[in-house]
Amino acid sequence: MAADAYGKIIAAEGLEVPEVLRTFHERGSGRYSGLAEVQSGNWLARLLTRILGFPRASNAVPFSIEITPIEDGAAHIWTRHFGASVTRSCLRYNAKTGRAVESFGPASVEVTLRVQGGELHVQVLRARLFGLPLPRFLTPVSAAREFAALDGGFGFDISGHLPGVGLLIRYQGQFDVPVDQSGSSVS
Repeated sequence: MAADAYGKIIAAEGLEVPEVLRTFHERGSGRYSGLAEVQSGNWLARLLTRILGFPRASNAVPFSIEITPIEDGAAHIWTRHFGASVTRSCLRYNAKTGRAVESFGPASVEVTLRVQGGELHVQVLRARLFGLPLPRFLTPVSAAREFAALDGGFGFDISGHLPGVGLLIRYQGQFDVPVDQSGSSVS
């Protein structure tokens, strides 16, 4: 098992994150299930997010995420199921910059991680469309965070805003990360 890009950043920077987050990102593969709520913005935001494969707004929708390593673990495909809707992305670690790049079809974002209040926060630094850098005013602003839920599960609250458009999408929820191979709990 090879850690995903976030796991590589967590290790390289020595970030102190809750054990459930560390375990999830170190595994670099698996399928996890829970529930999510999806919110969307105005008509333009809904159009943009649908083009990139994101789901429509919904409450308490069954959610699952499957992480599949590719290229001998150099990258990972993240497949998110929101009910019948499927969103795929490719997450890759850039060792030169120490950052992660996540691609959604023709769009990609370069992100960095920081820990604040025991939560892992994801900050978008740059965006590209068809490989071309986007100007700052077209770069999404992220308010994404991962955290240990009260019951010990993996909690997430992911949102993106676009200057001039407002909220693109927000999805939040949680899923369980099962016990590790040694039989000890990760919560």
